[in-house]
Amino acid sequence: MTLTLYHSVESTCSQKVRLVLSEKGLQWRENLLNLRKGDQFAPEYLKLNPKAVVPTLVHDGRVIRESSIINEYVDQVFPEPPLKPADPYLRASMRLLIKIFDDDVHPSVGALVFATALRHQMKEMKSPEELEEHLRQIADPRRRERQRLGIELGLKSPAAQDAIVTLRKVIAEMEGRLDDSPWLAGNSYSLADAAAAPYIVRMEAIGLGPMWSRSSVIPEWLKRVEARESWRRLKDPWGTTSFRDMVARYATRSTAELAELL
Repeated sequence: MTLTLYHSVESTCSQKVRLVLSEKGLQWRENLLNLRKGDQFAPEYLKLNPKAVVPTLVHDGRVIRESSIINEYVDQVFPEPPLKPADPYLRASMRLLIKIFDDDVHPSVGALVFATALRHQMKEMKSPEELEEHLRQIADPRRRERQRLGIELGLKSPAAQDAIVTLRKVIAEMEGRLDDSPWLAGNSYSLADAAAAPYIVRMEAIGLGPMWSRSSVIPEWLKRVEARESWRRLKDPWGTTSFRDMVARYATRSTAELAELL
């Protein structure tokens, strides 16, 4: 049995898959891609993932794409320990929250990361022509336009402004769940917790912590995530120190403007 994970240290989607693989106690090979340099557009990788996104899991030659689908697959193929609630209602609740993170949180956090931090790095790394080529290769036109406007307009981009509203609602949803139970889908750690944790860490990194400053349940929940053996086994579970330092360093340029939005 061989598992190979194609991923990036900066990818929240990759981080949640690594959390689940580690929770299962699995061994896997890692194939790292540098998204800023455009490794995801290499022809060899596009054969595995035509959307040019990470992560991609290859299990005994079979390719599985999309992080939430990968995590469902891993939980089914490697059933111990189970990462879904036994109760059907709680299982549905878990899947609903994962869908919210896929559909709403992922693009919102992505828009804000570009608007506050990555726009500065990419402008330093790439010439205008190289930046245009990078954007041209993004298959999803909505994602391409979010990145373009984030780079050009920063926090004044429509996606960044809408993201604040979206994330406030999601934080309220999380707080409501965590007021009732220690984990996001009941009394046991589940795929929902693995899906949410990387985004909360990323939001903190760019200065969005004030969104949940009036409640202790989210920081306490994150401490429980990071206390798990599965988290401690991972090298750089939230990305390398250099990447996190880079995000924080560039994000400080937008601190005042972000504070006004919040």
